[in-house]
Amino acid sequence: MLLDLDHTLGCGQVFRWRKEGGLWKGIVDGRMVVLEQDGPRVAVRSGMGMAELERYFRSDDDLEAIYGALGADRYLSSCFERYRGLRLVRQDPWECIASYVLATNANIPRIQGMVERVCRTFGTERDGYYAFPTPGQLLDGCGRVDGCGLGYRAGRFIELARLAYRGAIDFQALIEMEYEDCWRELVKLPGVGPKVADCVSVFSLEHLEAFPVDVRIRRAMAELYGIEGSYRHVSALARERFGRWAGYAQQYIYHSYGR
Repeated sequence: MLLDLDHTLGCGQVFRWRKEGGLWKGIVDGRMVVLEQDGPRVAVRSGMGMAELERYFRSDDDLEAIYGALGADRYLSSCFERYRGLRLVRQDPWECIASYVLATNANIPRIQGMVERVCRTFGTERDGYYAFPTPGQLLDGCGRVDGCGLGYRAGRFIELARLAYRGAIDFQALIEMEYEDCWRELVKLPGVGPKVADCVSVFSLEHLEAFPVDVRIRRAMAELYGIEGSYRHVSALARERFGRWAGYAQQYIYHSYGR
């Protein structure tokens, strides 16, 4: 499997992986995972088997075929050379949606800080790291959420946990829906706007045609492709342009633009 950990885990799609002394450390499915890039290979030092690694890093996505499908685009072609091996990650849907609700109107360092405080306050400790809390853990200690520095996000974050705990969010059904139907269901949830819905769709619900648009992507699409307008307009034209792999195009543009 073609995989570059630095590009994949450092591009902003996930918030809790840390690189320490050449090792990438994070918690996946409640377990501490330690990975190391060994030339073109990725070695698992602890925490998951190879089948789990391949699922998490979407080995079923043929990167070479994706490069071929999008390679006629000159900008993306240059991105594929510079950031070869950047893959989308198959995130846990609950952790993904809850994290991106916290990510609203915040930069990556602030998002990482909020998510880390939530995990330390509510999550289970694993070798000095803390797992992302379950909805039940959040509700059991919801009186402590004010100490996490979430601001206006706190109320909708807890309400989202309450819905998930009650089983009112059917993630498997969202995966099985067509993208547009999934998106329409997601934006009904507390704290989930258009961008969060697209992030959750592409990073955890198997809708790789989703194209999240934030400030950086909006600028990039205007400068590189002359595409401007409302969120839905920019996202729709991007999906039309990049097709079934629009989510990959978005992540490569996001990671490269302005560097």
